[in-house]
Amino acid sequence: ANYYGYCISIFTLDGNYVKKVATTGTGRGPLSRPISLTIDMYGFILVTEGNPGNNRVSIFRQDGAFIHCFGSKGSANGQFSDPSGIALSPNGTVYVSDRGNK
Repeated sequence: ANYYGYCISIFTLDGNYVKKVATTGTGRGPLSRPISLTIDMYGFILVTEGNPGNNRVSIFRQDGAFIHCFGSKGSANGQFSDPSGIALSPNGTVYVSDRGNK
């Protein structure tokens, strides 16, 4: 993920650029402050968007098409305040580290 470029860049294993995924913005689909990402067992790309961005997790197909997002800014259950890391368990549970919430 590219924090200042607001995109996900895809490369081959030998470092050749392939394409960028997603656009910049705050609506459903565009990225704002992408921090980290992971890819699930189906090939979907899950991206954390940190503060002062969208404070959510966005999900994309490998071709860059937006699928879904969850979370918003705040301190309640299901909300984030600078989500910074993401991981998946073997059964598909999503773990998000959040730098701003306690």
